[in-house]
Amino acid sequence: MVADRDIAHRAIRVGGLRGAGGAREIEHNLLQVDGVREVSVALDEGLVSVAYDPSVVSPAYLRRVLNSLGYSPYVR
Repeated sequence: MVADRDIAHRAIRVGGLRGAGGAREIEHNLLQVDGVREVSVALDEGLVSVAYDPSVVSPAYLRRVLNSLGYSPYVR
């Protein structure tokens, strides 16, 4: 089990994010990634917040997942 202090948080601005369906798609797919603990999407801000274990998954991989879903990720 990973302690809370070992969890990193990343805010990723996402271009092309529209509607609740897109938010659910992002949440569902990122939560399938090993090491991702929590995902929240702020549609009005175009922002995806991810809590993850950096010893398991990298921010670059999270951006690649978003890109593969058709979104343009920009790290904030």
